[in-house]
Amino acid sequence: MLADARTFFRLGLLSVVGFAFYYAHLFFGMVSNGLMFRVLAVVFLVATVPLPIIAVNNKKLFPALAKRSNLFLILGTLLLLVHHFIMTFIFVMFLPEGMVY
Repeated sequence: MLADARTFFRLGLLSVVGFAFYYAHLFFGMVSNGLMFRVLAVVFLVATVPLPIIAVNNKKLFPALAKRSNLFLILGTLLLLVHHFIMTFIFVMFLPEGMVY
């Protein structure tokens, strides 16, 4: 159980770093290499995929959370996954290299 919690928190932290990466590149053009920022976008998406799976399937991950709070946790991880999917799709398919905005 402890390993699942550690994995969940580490992947969650990596997803938050990915969230910062998406907007840092979008507004500041942090990565100048086009292939590199596409690869990073895909890596952050792949790191976010297990979060909702762990949150839904592991009922004993956060035993102190109420049922409603657990639902908010699941919805939050799903929204993070959808956000990362949309941003990765936009980055890989449409965005040029360098600063966009």
